[in-house]
Amino acid sequence: LDFVDIYAHLSEEERMIYQQEHAPEAAALSGFAERFLRQGEARGEARGEARGEARLLRHLLTKRFGEPSESIQQRIENANTDTLTTWFDRALEAQALEDIFCD
Repeated sequence: LDFVDIYAHLSEEERMIYQQEHAPEAAALSGFAERFLRQGEARGEARGEARGEARLLRHLLTKRFGEPSESIQQRIENANTDTLTTWFDRALEAQALEDIFCD
């Protein structure tokens, strides 16, 4: 049931009375919704950043060592941005894949 649908049957006067009587609850819900959306946006940005870094790391690995194995690709996909940055830095000078994923 949609939040708006619950109150659709109220007249304009009833809506005004409801808003006056329940202003603190409405404000709290609004604040919660705003925080929830901001957190979702931040998580989405972090996931997007990690995907971009993972794509660049896979590209670098492919150029230097050939197509990474499925297990290495899975490790890359599941890594956070700090780990991806560490692996990228190692990949710049590594002689073998084992030098990159030694942790």
